Amino acid sequence: VELRAAALAFQCFPGPLNLVTDSAYVAALLPKLDMAVLGHVNNRKLFTVLTSVWEKIRKRQFPFYVMHVNSHTSLPGFVIEGNARADALVSVNVATPLPNIHQQAVMSHQFYHQNWRSLYHQFGQKGPSQAAACRIVAACPDCQDVTSVPNYGVNL
Repeated sequence: VELRAAALAFQCFPGPLNLVTDSAYVAALLPKLDMAVLGHVNNRKLFTVLTSVWEKIRKRQFPFYVMHVNSHTSLPGFVIEGNARADALVSVNVATPLPNIHQQAVMSHQFYHQNWRSLYHQFGQKGPSQAAACRIVAACPDCQDVTSVPNYGVNL
């Protein structure tokens, strides 16, 4: 979302531009992007937006400045107020319903591969039971090689 907003800003404002973002990724990326060589990106949509921004920056004739602000801060000032207003506008369109708590636990394990105890404690009372957390970990194909059966033989 932030990278698309930056692409739109470069498209709408061809003159000198001060860009304020709460994305540390975008704030670090944009000033270096004009000299970057774009490699392969697995996410096709991201690659399209990245290529678009890259082309706009390379063709740009006027300078631009990117400023990073911390999001969700209560400091006074017009920059923070503007960022809060922009976040409120975007969050209405981007907000999607969360999956149920069990599916959230499954998705969390698929990403972090935590053990069943961590999974159980992370989601608290509303989360999966201990048995369900064990089943989630046991069903993960990436975690099957982590725990091996102990060998009780002699002289092995």
